[in-house]
Amino acid sequence: MTETSSISEVLRPPRLGPSSNELSARGREILDAIEEWIVEEGFGSLTIEKIVARLKCSRSTLYDLAPSREELVLVVVDRRLRRIGAIKHERLEELDDPAAKIRLLIGSQDLHIQATGLRFMEDVAKAPAVQRLISDHLRYGVAQLRDLVEQGIRSGQFHQTLDSRIVAETIDASLSRIQNPVVLRESGTSFDDASRALATLLLDGLVAN
Repeated sequence: MTETSSISEVLRPPRLGPSSNELSARGREILDAIEEWIVEEGFGSLTIEKIVARLKCSRSTLYDLAPSREELVLVVVDRRLRRIGAIKHERLEELDDPAAKIRLLIGSQDLHIQATGLRFMEDVAKAPAVQRLISDHLRYGVAQLRDLVEQGIRSGQFHQTLDSRIVAETIDASLSRIQNPVVLRESGTSFDDASRALATLLLDGLVAN
């Protein structure tokens, strides 16, 4: 267990669908293609028929991955979030500075992942099950952030008067707000850019001068 897992590990969401090791090469290819598709174009109008036609696969192949269109979307989104989390975990292991770790967790700089499109965020706002899934992953991430804030307080890098729980709840509320597609559309920014701006704002308030 890593240093940043004391609070967060109990909140790690259960995996949806098969793990990468359990997937065939074709299964991974299909899930990757669906992810690229829905992150850019959204999933509101996605159907099994459209997937079969576009990816030239059979219905049975899709049903081996998930029993319904709705659950297939959840499997794809969960897989994306886990992959992003794994990339972040590897990068966190390379960092010692709590502030740098927090910037990475919130802002996701230089992770070389597909940007989250506005149409995807709009469809998430209309899909309670996908919202709950993303919220579960965010709650896990916020718990990791709380661990890091506590590290920064103990090391003297962050203000000693901070309450890590309040900081974590504030981050959680802020992330939930900038997921709102109306906020993103009106501000003319993407979720990824908004999260990076949030990281900068947060760290300006955390670091002791």
